[in-house]
Parts: sequence; structure tokens; C-alpha cells
Amino acid sequence: MNTENEKEHRATLISRGYLDVTGVVEVESFTDTSVVAASSLGTFSVEGEEIRIDSFSSETGRLVVRGKIDGFFYYGESDGKKKRGRLFSRRAES
Repeated sequence: MNTENEKEHRATLISRGYLDVTGVVEVESFTDTSVVAASSLGTFSVEGEEIRIDSFSSETGRLVVRGKIDGFFYYGESDGKKKRGRLFSRRAES
């Protein structure tokens, strides 16, 4: 069983237009092209076009994002420098 400080972190993407994320601690910033948030497993960003936060509850840790989602990235620390690790992203078409 998870405690308040050990919320399960899960991301569910549906048709690149709806993203439901659990285990979110806070939303750090957002624009119409990105959302940056902190989760129980680290900082992540959602990138795309016409991105909007449909809902966020700090109490439950649930974040719902809608728009044209092109990528979902986790950020990690390496030698004191932030680096971005890709979970998934859109490939450029030829």
C-alpha cells in the first residue's frame, strides 16, 4: 500500500491527445507547448501543441493534460547537470 509520500507514478497516453499522470507532486510551469511537473519519481515534461491542463489535484496527485502531445520526457541529474531522458516522442517525418 502506498503512503502519502510514496504515491504510485503512472502515465497513460491515449491517441496522443489525452495524458493522465498519477503521482504528481506539483506543476512547476506550463505554456501552450509544454508542461513541466515534479512526480514521486522525478521531474518530467510533456511537449506538443495546444497543450492545456484539463485538471490537477495536489491532494490526489493526478494530472490530466490534453492537446497534440509530441513527447513525454523525464529529467535526471548527472554530475550536477540536468539531462533529459526520453520516454517517448514523435519521430520527424521525411
